[in-house]
Amino acid sequence: MEKEVISLKEQLLERDKEIAVLKDKLAQLQTLHRSNKPLNELQEKVTTLPPLKAKTTLTNEEIMRYSRQLLLPEFGVQGQLKLSQASVLVVGCGGLGCPLAQYLAAAGIGRLGLLDYDEVELSNLHRQILHGEDTRGQPKALSAAQAIRRLNPGVECVPYHLKFSHENALQLIQQYPPCVRSSA
Repeated sequence: MEKEVISLKEQLLERDKEIAVLKDKLAQLQTLHRSNKPLNELQEKVTTLPPLKAKTTLTNEEIMRYSRQLLLPEFGVQGQLKLSQASVLVVGCGGLGCPLAQYLAAAGIGRLGLLDYDEVELSNLHRQILHGEDTRGQPKALSAAQAIRRLNPGVECVPYHLKFSHENALQLIQQYPPCVRSSA
């Protein structure tokens, strides 16, 4: 009888571990679902964005994804957490904006605004690395957002099909506040 009780307790501990793993996966999927707008949702006006949610820990997947930069003593886990709270507005999804957006997303920026009023053309493809044959004719902001989401689905992308102007500049920039440094 005692062996049976011990065996059942071991099985229960194993099931608890499995449940914890499944709960973690579910939380990750729910976070991605909340943070990513549908791929076809393109902002054609400036709307107020909610603040990024504060994170206190990294998931196992994030630790694996960002492991090389986490090893840097100047960066570490705290640096990665701060980066996940940062937001950047990239004005122009062309020859300079594409690699900038790509590297910010790969590093794990929290939110990435992608603003461009133009559409992808064949003559863009040799230098605008986020766009491809399959996105010709699409707004560049949407094409770039799709590529960024494939690269790192944990990054919130906000594509804007707008021309940057004195009428919308302040509203747009206010959506992407500068990072606040803390003195440690």
